[in-house]
Amino acid sequence: MLARAWGAALAVALPLMLSPAGHAEDRRVSPAWMKPDTGARKVTFDIIAGFNANNGALNFNGYFTGDATIVVPVGWIVEIGFKNNDAMLPHSLLVTKPYAPDHFPDLAGVSDVAISRAYTDNPEEGIPAPKTDKVQFAAKNPGEYYFLCGAPGHGKGGMWIKFKVDPAAASPYVSIVQGAEAGRP
Repeated sequence: MLARAWGAALAVALPLMLSPAGHAEDRRVSPAWMKPDTGARKVTFDIIAGFNANNGALNFNGYFTGDATIVVPVGWIVEIGFKNNDAMLPHSLLVTKPYAPDHFPDLAGVSDVAISRAYTDNPEEGIPAPKTDKVQFAAKNPGEYYFLCGAPGHGKGGMWIKFKVDPAAASPYVSIVQGAEAGRP
């Protein structure tokens, strides 16, 4: 009897756990820090490195280890206002390919960028707080990428979130994994 109940529970839970679209519990948001211009096919958003204490401040807008995904439609221009808010460590932002959990680079630089011009100043060393930078690039090729901090050990330490260029997206949005620590609204 117990085996049958366990099997029935697994039959319901397994498809949810293996969902190709991500977690069934992900929530889609349009945060105040993201400003889409549908007519111009351009999205502007701010990314703050070390936004809060989540993950020892190794985060982007409070998110880390892929618990947020920024999605933009194919063909849109992406403009990022980047700021390092972490008074202890320098940080950077690069758009890279996704990495397997045990294959994150110790540091990442221009040669690791997956989309042309999609990186902040001095990506391998990062920029100190409260320095800012602007990044602008065209999201031409559909696919899944990471926003990764290239400073030594930061990517391996979880300072990455997902970035997706989606041909099915009508406008930009952010998807947050259920259970993620609170990030920037």
